[in-house]
Amino acid sequence: MPPRDSVLAPANLLSLSRLPLAVAFVWALNAGAGWGPPLVVLLLAGASDALDGWVARRAAAREPGNLGEPGTPGNPRKNAGTPSGMGSWLDPICDKLFVSTVLGALWWRYRLPLGLLALILARELAQLPLSLIYVAVPALRRWLRYDFRASLPGKAATILQFCAIVSLIFRSRFSPALAVAAFVMGMIALTDYVWRAVQMGRQRLDQAKTPEKTSDRRIP
Repeated sequence: MPPRDSVLAPANLLSLSRLPLAVAFVWALNAGAGWGPPLVVLLLAGASDALDGWVARRAAAREPGNLGEPGTPGNPRKNAGTPSGMGSWLDPICDKLFVSTVLGALWWRYRLPLGLLALILARELAQLPLSLIYVAVPALRRWLRYDFRASLPGKAATILQFCAIVSLIFRSRFSPALAVAAFVMGMIALTDYVWRAVQMGRQRLDQAKTPEKTSDRRIP
């Protein structure tokens, strides 16, 4: 079994599957076969998004000695069995590329209002550059070790995005309302991502100061 940080790890392959699925969506949307094929592609992408996290957690739990980072002194196994490494940033990047491609294809096909698409895509437009900077700077990854896995607001924002995209495919009158809901929840999720990064940064700084304090102690 490939290690979790390998691109060939099952969870990472599931994440990467959303890239060809994005191409499949563009083809299905323009094939003139109705709404069925595009909807099937969206369902497959949603299934891969749900499965990759589950597969990653199972793989993490099977690794010997995986105790995770201590959450509190009294709960050293708080994060045991949670995925990390490549999958923690590869999954959200694949998500964002998939959503961006889907919305771009919908605009090209139906010439939808750009403001409507921007509302649905707002979280991705704001977060993708930050994710790419994190991936491009190895020193930042080694120091912060940020966990990009979706929190509860992030999952809710993804569900609302999915609903908004489906409503666009069906040209539903509820599309504007769903787009606004996706935007609001996306901003809440983005705020949560930034807050988590700040908290992790503070934790890393505290961990860096701890050895210095220990070395300054003198035995009477």
